[in-house]
Amino acid sequence: MSSWSTRSSRRKTPTTSSLPHDLLRNVLSRLPTISLLKLRSVCREWRDIIDHPHFAAMHAASSAESPRIVLLSEPSSDAEPPRFMVDDEFLVTSLPELAARPWVNAAGASCHGLFCFQDIRDGTTYLLNPLTQEIVPLPSFDRLGEGWYLFTIGIGASRLTSQYKIVRLSCLNETAAPSYRADVLDQGSRSWRNIASVPSGIFLRDPVFVAGSIHWRDLRGDGVVRITSFDVAEEEFTPTPCPELQDAHLVDLQGALGLVDCSREERMDVWVMEEESGRWTKEYSVRLIPPMPKGTHWCLDVRGCGGRKMVLSCMDSFWFYDLATGERKYVHKAGAWPARAIRSITVSLLSPAKLWNSGGQENVF
Repeated sequence: MSSWSTRSSRRKTPTTSSLPHDLLRNVLSRLPTISLLKLRSVCREWRDIIDHPHFAAMHAASSAESPRIVLLSEPSSDAEPPRFMVDDEFLVTSLPELAARPWVNAAGASCHGLFCFQDIRDGTTYLLNPLTQEIVPLPSFDRLGEGWYLFTIGIGASRLTSQYKIVRLSCLNETAAPSYRADVLDQGSRSWRNIASVPSGIFLRDPVFVAGSIHWRDLRGDGVVRITSFDVAEEEFTPTPCPELQDAHLVDLQGALGLVDCSREERMDVWVMEEESGRWTKEYSVRLIPPMPKGTHWCLDVRGCGGRKMVLSCMDSFWFYDLATGERKYVHKAGAWPARAIRSITVSLLSPAKLWNSGGQENVF
């Protein structure tokens, strides 16, 4: 049991809410994130519980809520309030002013409701909660001036310590044979540190954090999708064997690593990996209705997966597929889409500033 839980359990005195502290925390942890966002304003005690990094992390990790597609627009003008709309499928909001400039040229990843992205021009790393619009700049990477350039970034939480880590992969192309390096920024740290484990190439795309590891699609010249994984606790890169597929997307499928095969025009196949054995099974085969026009399946994008719901997009159209029943829902809001669209996340109330400033220290509250 963590020291946070142990010390908190010693507090038996009823609080101003007339409920024991542990009971109140337990009740709040069972509520949807959007409800918690409103309940923060009830009183200071509730806000302190909800905003505590360990409560927010626990709620984010155990939440049964389905991920939503996050749509981000340009910052609102001074005369307008920040744009905000949420429903069962979408979270529409404005980018904070601080994020507007670097977002244009950024590599990004998500974990537990947070977006981590890095301005590839000056190396500044940002951590953003799109639900609360809180954003915090983290330490810059100081090797950009030495010729290193970023090609991907990932964020995840250690299974051993629950601490968050950000990993960035860089390449130096100033020699005949390119050099690669991996650097990690620990939760609460003010400087990046180089690690010995480095993947063999730079074709890593679309990071997904699942079951203690960050996984990337490794796209080589032959078009076959491979998977490169980074164990956040052990800080090691390893290849993850997978079916030979030409056009597949990585997803988090209810806490398991999934691959969605979009190489066919009439259907998509969903493969799921069993964590212990590493064995892949084709769990679903979903007929696309209507089928993709010939030669256009390459623009079909898998935005995310929550529970049995698969979210697909093509151009400016979105579909929500129930994998078990094949039922689909077409969503299109003509002229209403924000300027930027991001992959799905499970919304949370994790505070980027409190999370990183805590450095893993478990304060009593």
